[in-house]
This record gives sequence, C-alpha cells and structure tokens, in this order.
Amino acid sequence: MRKALVSNVDRESSCSDWTPPKELEEQFPGILSSNYGTSKPLDLLEKLIEGSVIPRLVLDHRRSLVGSARAAADATAARLAASVDEFAELVVNRDAESSSAYIEAMRAQGITLEALFQDLLAPAARRLGVLWEEDINDFMDVSRGLAHLSHILHDYSSEFSAEARVPISNRRALLMPMPGEQHTFGISMVGEYFKRAGWRVWGGPPRNIDDILELVDGQWFDMVGLSISAVREPQKIASQISQTRKSSHNKNITVLIGGSTFLDQPDLVGALGADATASDGHQAVRQVSDLIGPRRQSK
Repeated sequence: MRKALVSNVDRESSCSDWTPPKELEEQFPGILSSNYGTSKPLDLLEKLIEGSVIPRLVLDHRRSLVGSARAAADATAARLAASVDEFAELVVNRDAESSSAYIEAMRAQGITLEALFQDLLAPAARRLGVLWEEDINDFMDVSRGLAHLSHILHDYSSEFSAEARVPISNRRALLMPMPGEQHTFGISMVGEYFKRAGWRVWGGPPRNIDDILELVDGQWFDMVGLSISAVREPQKIASQISQTRKSSHNKNITVLIGGSTFLDQPDLVGALGADATASDGHQAVRQVSDLIGPRRQSK
C-alpha cells in the first residue's frame, strides 16, 4: 500500500507534467500554451528567458538610454536658452572673432553644432529682430549682429553637415528670401539643415521675382522655400507664389514659406498659396519630406 502511494506521488509530481502557475501567464502571455505546458522545467526556463525576459531587459535598457539622452538634450536646450540674450548682445556689440570664440567655448564643453544652431543661433537672430522692433538697437546694430551670425554659419557649415553623415540624395531645394527682403540669415540657416539632410541646395537673394521664376523654370526643384519678415502686400505675395508654381519645371513643387508672421498667423500660409511653414530648419526638413513623400517624380 505504501509503495503504491509513493509511486502515485512520484507520478503526479513528475517534472514533465509540470504546468506553470497562473501568475506567470499574466506576466508572460502565452506561457500556458501547449508548447510550454509539455516542456521540461529547464526547457521552459530557457524559452522563458529567451522569449520574454531578455527582450524586456533590452527594451528597458534602451528606454533608459533614450530617457537619459532626452534629459541631457533638454538640459542643454535650457542652458542655451538662458544664454540667448547674452549671445545676442555679444554679436551686436563685439567683433566676429568674439562671437566665434563664444561658440568654440560651448563646443569645448561638449555641446553639438546641431544644438548650437537650433537653440542658440536661431533664437539669437530672432532676438535681434525684437531688439530692432523695440528700438533698443538700430538697423546698423542688428545688421552687424546678423552679419556675425552669418559668419559663424558659414564657418561651421561643413562640420554641421558632417555631424549627421547623411548621404547625398537626389532631392533639390531652392531657398531664397522674397524679393526686397533685407536679411537672409534665417533662410540661410534653413538651408544648412537641408544640406545636412542630404539635399542639394541653391539659394541667394534674388534681384526680383523674375530671378526665382527663371531658376524654377530652368531646372528641377523638389521644393522652393521663401522667407518674408512681414506680410504687407498679401495679394502680391500670393501672385508671386502662383507665378512660381506655374513657371516651375516640377508641376508638383512644394512651396514652404517662412517667417515669424506665419507662426503667429498660420492661416496665412494657405491663403497665400503655400503648402507649409516651419518654426526652424529641423522642422522645415521634416515638413517638406512628409509632403513630398518617399518617391521623387522624374523630370
């Protein structure tokens, strides 16, 4: 009798018939499937580690790295935002060498050119515009400051593009200020982001609208970007954009229009006949790439 009881216990507790508890099914869905239920404990443990534990550990590690990188980027952005007024005053009141030395000091502390372009140079240019509008600095002061910013942009252009190491694509962009615009720094910075993303970029201040029409008629462009500081003659601007579309060799050309006015009044973008606007170069590339899509039409 005792021998039969022992035999029965041994059979009922056999490892090959072991089924994991309900709690494991809740934590690792599918573990109670027939494949798992008929496995030996070591086989089950191996499958559990390979199929559930390791992937979760890897995912948690990646999330930790992403979270740390995002926190570091946010801290850098906040630090640069606090430096904008100081840097704007520097580019207005000091020489170009002093401005470049400021940038080099930031880079020596590990701040990337992308962060400096995005969170220092571009906001400093906008700050100069505010100083002019509020009569804190005159036109010559602001022009000198923008010239210093343009000098920095030119000096670091190659390194900025090299940071991303993006292969040259077959996409082509024409980036220009609207005829009559005084300053070109903003559109020049947008151009740096397109070059960084692998685009071929043409630009420069046009003498008149005919310069733009001749360029888009003579060669293929996937997009044209136009910057304007103030919309004083909306009908004229709408007409120029319409002319650009009609003259374009690419009949589906994407038109991006930029300037602080459009951030405050986004409805103006469509009213003037443009496709989109953007707050900065990074967003401009993303907006245009989304509009164009993965396929580029051939000539």
